[in-house]
Amino acid sequence: MTLRYLSFGVLTLAAASAACTASISGDGPDGDGNAVIPGATTGGTSGGTSTPGGGGSTAVVPVPVEVKDKIKLDGQPAYSRVVRLTNEQWTNSVQSGLGLSARPTFAEAFQNAVSGVTDFTNNEQGLSVDSRDWSDFQTAAEALAAQVTSDAAQLGKLYSGTDGAGFIASVGRRFYRRPLTEAETASYQKLFELGGTLSGTQSAFAKGAQVVLEALLQSPNFLYRTELGAVGAPLNGYEMAAKLSLLLRNTAPDNALLDAAAGPGKLDTPEGAAAVADKMLAEPAAKAVMRQFHSEFLHFAKFSQLTKEDPSYNAAVTNAELAESSYLFFDKIFSQGLGVKDIFLSTKGFVGPTMAPLYGGSAAPASGFEERELGANRLGYFLQLPFLILYSRPDGPDSIHRGVSMSLDVLCAPLGAFAGEIPQLPPRKAGETNRTRVDAHTNGCGTICHNNMINPLGFAFENFDGMGQYRETEKNGDETLPVDASGAFAFIDGKKEYKDAAALMQVLATDKQAHLCYSKKLASFSLQRDIVESDYGMLDKLATVSTSGSVKQVLLDLVKQDAFRVRAGGAQ
Repeated sequence: MTLRYLSFGVLTLAAASAACTASISGDGPDGDGNAVIPGATTGGTSGGTSTPGGGGSTAVVPVPVEVKDKIKLDGQPAYSRVVRLTNEQWTNSVQSGLGLSARPTFAEAFQNAVSGVTDFTNNEQGLSVDSRDWSDFQTAAEALAAQVTSDAAQLGKLYSGTDGAGFIASVGRRFYRRPLTEAETASYQKLFELGGTLSGTQSAFAKGAQVVLEALLQSPNFLYRTELGAVGAPLNGYEMAAKLSLLLRNTAPDNALLDAAAGPGKLDTPEGAAAVADKMLAEPAAKAVMRQFHSEFLHFAKFSQLTKEDPSYNAAVTNAELAESSYLFFDKIFSQGLGVKDIFLSTKGFVGPTMAPLYGGSAAPASGFEERELGANRLGYFLQLPFLILYSRPDGPDSIHRGVSMSLDVLCAPLGAFAGEIPQLPPRKAGETNRTRVDAHTNGCGTICHNNMINPLGFAFENFDGMGQYRETEKNGDETLPVDASGAFAFIDGKKEYKDAAALMQVLATDKQAHLCYSKKLASFSLQRDIVESDYGMLDKLATVSTSGSVKQVLLDLVKQDAFRVRAGGAQ
């Protein structure tokens, strides 16, 4: 038994329609031979104005002059008020909503968001729907509905009764992430009754439930998280429950959270939302979400592409160790209530078997990873092997890309448009260090970017070779040359000097620009959009928390901000 739905193009709320409709073929109740998909029409009132992302009545804080040219805040958010679930959120929501013991695998064949266009793959701009997406959702909905309703035990687990009204109310609330309206309920009741009349050996209840499930799983109210309604109005409890759960659990809210959403003050106030978020942050799901955040933030996917010429390097083993070591470091930062300052100052890191010799002086762990004291020369994540090896050439350190990563990822500094293909570094001349070679090679590439921004940051890491090993001298043929890792950088609060990378990390641990940048990245991931100048007031508050607080505290403060809790301007 299959009811085929029309093209998802008519359902795409992301197209900014104020109302969306769709239908299924058959003798339906709308008078034209179609059974209308309940909830496909969604509306909201547009009224008033507010600065997009600024939180309704919250005054816009102007970006200080010293910040404007130092922090990149020129994103192009759509402020979409209908954001499609990510593939991971879809999978988790289907599994929990249907009570499946096994994780559905349909999303493995779904299209993935295009990476590299925005900082994070959950950005609104990468979550559009085309004909293939809709076909995938339709196929999955039909298969899942058939799977659940063909198994009496599974159907009974989903809903213990045999009445359509109770099934629609109970299951519909889970997939809509709110109670259904009377009109939606009535439409689903018609679908349920229609399904019961179709041919097949199943009971009328099972056949009706199958049709309802097919429609629920294809409804825009399930596939999209919405923030419809008057601009500047706070999100209601159900909208906050969905937003928090999809962010911190990566799945739709459970019944307990939906029950809490119904109560005034539980989720529709800043304090109530933060209290709920605080409990979620202690759950294993939040740790997994933050793994994804830090992975995309610092590009852990690149580890799988590494190649090195060093004879001690084993790509099949070392690459995976570098990635997992990075995950474990940031797992600890988040789970143990540490903060951004600890990302720069911690002298402990996780060491795998092939990594241990590169750190020097310690035996390899028999298996797995050990957290070890790495010493004063290894302050923070960026002086550990994963970062240093990731940004190195096959035959040595990559000062340029180490500097680029620090500029873009850690300081959010605008580097300007890329001038063209970077030519290969020439062979070293006699007496030439890596630093003097790179400096000479980039001298004509742009004084502002290379000489003032990229090179001063990249050269701070000259004490570490291409395999991330510490050194105080370097070899150039038969020559032994001293390493110069000193530098100076113009941060938003002034130019600061440092003698090496460890000293640079101490600067970054308290520097406002580094905390603003981390806050910007975390806000972009959490709000699923680009961050712009009108968000500066929010970023300033988050950076203040970040300077002395934990990553968890920054997230809790973000949840209380209008940018998270209030309907911004944008497409309905």
